[in-house]
Amino acid sequence: MVATTQMIRPDGDVELSQTQVESFNVPACNNCGGILKPDIIFFGDNVPGDTVQSVKNNVENSDALLILGTTLTTFSAYRIVLQAVDANKPIAIVNIGKTRADEFVNLRVEGRCGDILSKVWQLNVSNNPIR
Repeated sequence: MVATTQMIRPDGDVELSQTQVESFNVPACNNCGGILKPDIIFFGDNVPGDTVQSVKNNVENSDALLILGTTLTTFSAYRIVLQAVDANKPIAIVNIGKTRADEFVNLRVEGRCGDILSKVWQLNVSNNPIR
């Protein structure tokens, strides 16, 4: 097996030269000097334990689970579905394409989340005006 390129393209949608990669300025935190990132969990990052526990508690105390715009490829997301299945919670998914949890869902809507949720909102407003 032989590598054909040294290019770095994690999502494959941009070509960066080695010079661009080497000169890229990663912002640092002014307080600790660490890499500055938004307070979200990126694909491949570890989910903090307190976040995992919070999600478990929320699923336990919920009436149902609504999943929006994910294939549930990562186990950290999929285990939320498994918890809802074990608790016999109804599950709905809005997504483009198949998901890892399709066999468990009570309702599956194929489409773009923004389009589907906008239509749901319009139906709700026309039937139950918010005051």
